[in-house]
Amino acid sequence: MRQRLIGAAVACLNRVGFAATTTELVRREAGVSRGAMLHHFPTKVDLVMAVAEHAAVAQDAHVRHRLSEFSEGLDRYLAITQATWEATCQPPAIALIEIIVASRSDTHLGERLRSVVERFETQQREDVWAVASETGVRDRDAVERMIRLHAAALRGLVMERLFTGQREPAEASVELLEWYKRSLTSVLVARRNGPLFAPSSRAGPDHGH
Repeated sequence: MRQRLIGAAVACLNRVGFAATTTELVRREAGVSRGAMLHHFPTKVDLVMAVAEHAAVAQDAHVRHRLSEFSEGLDRYLAITQATWEATCQPPAIALIEIIVASRSDTHLGERLRSVVERFETQQREDVWAVASETGVRDRDAVERMIRLHAAALRGLVMERLFTGQREPAEASVELLEWYKRSLTSVLVARRNGPLFAPSSRAGPDHGH
């Protein structure tokens, strides 16, 4: 029942967006009683938090499955971008993007969501770094900067595609990200005399809440 409600919430978030996705709409989409909805998810925030967790797990599972098709080393590392793009275009990830955007103006949601997203992204960075290390790259700072850039770019491209209804321009931009990644990786593999970027004192996260 819980997974049925989460699936219904993902469908609603994709179809009508965050603001129009109410617990009543999800309940009707799932075909369950009000009592069942309240038992599993007393509030909308409880529901969308479960969706966020589900989306993070689904994205991770998709990327891991796709990467298992490649041998260790450079091929697997370069494949991460396309695998992540595929995952980001799927309904659970789109639902998560809707939730992330909404959290900017919903303090309660933002406070609860932040830990989920940070945990997911921390694990994502660890996983990508593990694959990057197989290529001979030693500059972790440069790799983590690239991970953050790619994550932000891919989410933005999904939002643009949803707005315009055109997938081809987004796909072309992903190709550019892949080209840039290959180029930067070549530099990082060849580099043996310290980090590519000078250390910088970056301030803590600005969540906009």
